[in-house]
Amino acid sequence: MRLVSYSFLIFILFLFVAFQLPQNRLSLLIAEYDDNAAVNHLQHLVNYVFVDGAMVTRETIVSLPTQKAGIKGNYVRFDLGKNRIYRNRYVVTGIGNVIDIKTKKLLVEERGDFVAFSGDSIIFHTNDIFKGKYYSVLNLKTEKFGKVENANYNPLPRPDVEVDETTKPFGISAYYVNGKQEILVKDAGYGEAQPLLGDDVKRTFQIFWLDNTSFLYANFSKNQQTATIYKVHLNKTIEKMAEITEIPATAQNAAFEFSSYGNVIYSCGKGRLEIDMKKKIATKLLFESIGNDFFVEADENPKYGRSIKYETLEAGKKWCRLDNAKTTEGFAAFQNDIVMGPDRYPQGVVVWNTITKKWTTLDVTSLSDIIGWVEE
Repeated sequence: MRLVSYSFLIFILFLFVAFQLPQNRLSLLIAEYDDNAAVNHLQHLVNYVFVDGAMVTRETIVSLPTQKAGIKGNYVRFDLGKNRIYRNRYVVTGIGNVIDIKTKKLLVEERGDFVAFSGDSIIFHTNDIFKGKYYSVLNLKTEKFGKVENANYNPLPRPDVEVDETTKPFGISAYYVNGKQEILVKDAGYGEAQPLLGDDVKRTFQIFWLDNTSFLYANFSKNQQTATIYKVHLNKTIEKMAEITEIPATAQNAAFEFSSYGNVIYSCGKGRLEIDMKKKIATKLLFESIGNDFFVEADENPKYGRSIKYETLEAGKKWCRLDNAKTTEGFAAFQNDIVMGPDRYPQGVVVWNTITKKWTTLDVTSLSDIIGWVEE
């Protein structure tokens, strides 16, 4: 009888401990187009909740239109530019909208370029031919958003740097708050020609800040087949960082970005290249870190897509993109595509985690963007 009592107590203790163990609970935010988006222009911000590696619930946080009566152009867009998450609560879209996922409110509907997170503030910059040039700030405590009236306000300790496209080749100048203008680069190349239908070819030109005193830019040759990467200091010192030759034409614009380890990556028609700032060379990447010890094959293999690894373990092979993959500790989410010859069709989102070491497929019928992970 005493043995039975002890066994029963041990069983009760086991259940108590099991239910008291902390659960690994995470949310994955995904923007999805409405099934009738062509008519109603709606998109949904959806929260997928994972507990101990398993997806347990799906909740629509907000539904917002891409267009709104009385507002010219875009209203709220998750599919343009880079989306960000601040304080596990605020989603900042690539065009400057802000959504509070806790209160399910749209805090900023105006468009602007994201500048910085600063404590309880989110700072944006507007440079519009009709509206003018100014900074705006969202106060997260008061939820008030407004234009900064002080003309000398500059949240970043550096001048505005702009490209003069009226000359060929282009030039780069710095504009200071005291009104001073300084030419930094007289010959900045011809910009990158964005492939468009017809005769109108738009030139793109990225200024990529390394810190508050120096930036990178790509000096494209007139025939677009060579790009020389230069580092420009505000003291007018210019250093050649790398030269990229035989660049094939591509439908996507070239761009700089920081890797998860802080290295500079340059994407162009030749592939994903890491710029070694010390050796001053550009090296093509075989596997690229996407953060939290996840690595993805840089170039797609025509037979299987990309190999995805966690540390040295291969999690699988998927037809996925690098630019919208999102990771957190132990979890990675990817756009899952089907490729048939030259055509590509998004097939939802797949998630792999280190708890189950298995793939979970999320039924996302029309993906706008994978926003990112939120710790609950």
